[in-house]
Amino acid sequence: MIYAQLTAPRILKYWIQVKDTKSLILFMKMNFVNFMTMIKPILVLIAILLFQYSFGQERDSTSTDSLHPTSVSGFPVLFYLPETSLAFGALGTTSFNIGKERSFRPSQVLLSFAYTLKKQVLIFAPYELYYKQKWKMEGELGYYKYFYNYYGIGSDSKKENLETFNADFPRVINTLSYRFIPSSFVGIRVHFDRFSVKNRDSLLLSDAPTGVNGGSLVSAGLTYSLDTRNDIFYPTKGTYINFISELSSTGALSDFNYSLFQVSASHYFEFVDKHILASNITTGTIAGDAPFFSYFYMSSSKLARGHADRRFIDRNIAVMQAEYRFPIYKRLRGVAFGAFGNVGNTYGEIFSNNMKLSGGAGLRFQLNKKIMNHLRVDLAGSREGLQFYLTVGESF
Repeated sequence: MIYAQLTAPRILKYWIQVKDTKSLILFMKMNFVNFMTMIKPILVLIAILLFQYSFGQERDSTSTDSLHPTSVSGFPVLFYLPETSLAFGALGTTSFNIGKERSFRPSQVLLSFAYTLKKQVLIFAPYELYYKQKWKMEGELGYYKYFYNYYGIGSDSKKENLETFNADFPRVINTLSYRFIPSSFVGIRVHFDRFSVKNRDSLLLSDAPTGVNGGSLVSAGLTYSLDTRNDIFYPTKGTYINFISELSSTGALSDFNYSLFQVSASHYFEFVDKHILASNITTGTIAGDAPFFSYFYMSSSKLARGHADRRFIDRNIAVMQAEYRFPIYKRLRGVAFGAFGNVGNTYGEIFSNNMKLSGGAGLRFQLNKKIMNHLRVDLAGSREGLQFYLTVGESF
């Protein structure tokens, strides 16, 4: 996921106050970095779409009519942020069938790589694999050497307290599930992070949350999911509910003792032909001595879009979001969405404080004629500003 905060409201507000074009030009020059942060994601989007039409690779093949089709799509990625300088890389996605027998769903893998001129690295590969009629394996492999926002912990953290820290860690998350009835899966989940926190600033050092000095996170647990969706890429009907429970213990190679429980429930309803209402509720709680980098957070490209990355973090979370999806022209689609939710040190604290609201709109471009997998572009906002998101696949 690539995102950038836009500064257009700030420039417009300044012009309204001074009503002087020369002063506005001077103001924009003084804020050149922020201005480029605003416009470059838009230019990147245009470049990616042109590349898709001109040079992008898209392949369909089927060994037999019974197998899911294979598709491969790739794109260059170019972005700029003050914390990264110029960054470049690639984003690719593939969908395929495993084995000679048609699996009950197509498998998919997303691969993303980015390198910045400040020697930061992002490599991650989320995957969802299906084998024959019973087995499913999903998770993420990644290596991150990147910066992260820190505003403090809790729903009352202040925007002006923003500082960043550098983190360096490999990640392995894997869940192996078995389908014991047509729509239900039970699975075993493992999670490993080896976290190194660098370039810590004053707020993080003064807060000194668990994990501020890094450490190894090793956890294992059980999962259960109910899946009646008619498509994993772009469902138009059905329900997807996922329960996750994890336990981490210093007696089992981890540096932390804690337990985690999370539930995510999504429902899809096509109320008019190709017009879909999608809704999602996500909630979770953490008990014990968990590291701060494993806390729940708002927002991300999948949850409560519109807030800055990791704007609110804490041990407990509850978020409700809804999205209206509609056709525009051929492979181009649009969405409008909104969300509200909160975090808290206790679960009750989520509801005793003011809920955080956000919303926005976006475009979807179908990458393959036969598979409803999309390049996703979203612009979302909250009372603190706008955020830009560019990735592949739906938010939920």
